[in-house]
Amino acid sequence: MNYAPADLFFVAGEASGDLQASLVARAARAVQPAISIAACGGTRLRAAGARIVVDSSELASIGPLSVIPRIPLLYGILRWLDISIRKRPPGLYVAVDAGAFNLRLIRRLRRAGYRAPIVYYFPPGAWLDDTAQAKRVAETSMALTPFAHQRDFYREHGLPIEHFGHPLVSVIAPRMTPAVRAQPLIAVLPGSRAEEAMRHTAILARAAADLAQSANASFVAVAATQRRAAQIRTLWERAGGPPSLSISHEDATKVLADVDLAWVASGTAVLEAALVGVPQVVFYVVSPAQFRLAKRWLPPSLLSSIALPNLVVGRRIVPELLQDDFTPQRLREETIALLEHDDARARMRVGYEELRLALGPPDSLERNTAYIVEQMERAKAMRTP
Repeated sequence: MNYAPADLFFVAGEASGDLQASLVARAARAVQPAISIAACGGTRLRAAGARIVVDSSELASIGPLSVIPRIPLLYGILRWLDISIRKRPPGLYVAVDAGAFNLRLIRRLRRAGYRAPIVYYFPPGAWLDDTAQAKRVAETSMALTPFAHQRDFYREHGLPIEHFGHPLVSVIAPRMTPAVRAQPLIAVLPGSRAEEAMRHTAILARAAADLAQSANASFVAVAATQRRAAQIRTLWERAGGPPSLSISHEDATKVLADVDLAWVASGTAVLEAALVGVPQVVFYVVSPAQFRLAKRWLPPSLLSSIALPNLVVGRRIVPELLQDDFTPQRLREETIALLEHDDARARMRVGYEELRLALGPPDSLERNTAYIVEQMERAKAMRTP
């Protein structure tokens, strides 16, 4: 690891954070071509011109039980970043999502006397209304959220936060509404994490085998890396999925724009599919132990609905198959209902339009980026004698 001071230093914990940080990095370079950017990030931040000092794929986990085997590695990364940031302070440390990791890093820095500004972009717990967690986020200089709900909650408790809209509104245009093909093409997005692919792919493959026969459907999976692609194909074939499955390494939005329907693991990809305008069925499964913990920690509303479009708009826009409801039969039923009924797809499109309006103005990315760059300039000016 080799870290030198940078104007912007992103700590983005997994694929969704890597995406959001990369959008800001590109937009910041468009405004200030000479800006230097380093990151704990992934492939998207690297492609946006950031110098990657830690591969963020090491930080991705689903819950407290999944992270246990990696605690020594994560602690080593945490300690190294703590020392490096204090030794060679960046112009601005921008935490992006990854609450379990970033909140620990921020607390270590503050306790060690680091007083430079920190911006938390996409702070955790947007829908939890967790006062204790919000107060931990407040150890930064400012939180910057894409969701109006989180802005309102923070302000009710007197915590600093800004809200300029969701950046994906600025970069994803809705597609024209095509007719469903006689031989429908279905996108398969089982999740960016290895654990997600392990839990989801077999059920997806079994439903696909049925639909390949009954509806003459074909399938394309999206995988960010060769390793994930190999994992998905192995699990798919083992479960008896159609051997014709193709796997794309293209950006998910490009794949989504060319399919009739998508099967999407809950997360940022659901929002991407909605903004593209493709009909979708959302699913998610965690281990029984993690689900028992979730029932103790989460409000009942978040156990029955976790898809971002449904949370943002406040009603059911997309179908969700969670835990025991995620079966090949239920997935097939929801899929057929969307493929065969124009009115069901039309209702979903109306919901997507509501969602786009609720997420903010078309210049949301530019406004978020301008705020981050402004905070960077202020921080640098404060250090100048």
